[in-house]
Amino acid sequence: MTRTQLLKKLRRQHWKSLEALARSAWEEGFRAGEERAHGAGRRGRTVRADATIAGLERLIERHFGLERYAFEVRVVHRSSGRRVAAMDLLSRYRVES
Repeated sequence: MTRTQLLKKLRRQHWKSLEALARSAWEEGFRAGEERAHGAGRRGRTVRADATIAGLERLIERHFGLERYAFEVRVVHRSSGRRVAAMDLLSRYRVES
C-alpha cells in the first residue's frame, strides 16, 4: 500500500466516524428538545398575553442560546415609534390586523 492509498483510507475512515458522531449528536439534541417541549404538542408555543418584554427577551435568549451575547429586543409602539418599557405587558401593545 502506498502512502497516498494509506492517506485516502485514513481520510475516509475519519470522515465516516465524524459523520456518525455529528448524526448522533444531532439526534440526541433533537430528542432532548422533544423532552423539554413535552412532546410534539408544545413545540410551537404561543406567547401568553401576560408576558412582559423582559420575559420575551429571556425566552428568545434561552431558545437560541444567546445568553452569553449582548442581546437586546427592541419593541417599538406601532403608531408613536417609541420604545416599550421592559416591564410592560405585551398584550398592551397588541394590534389587531
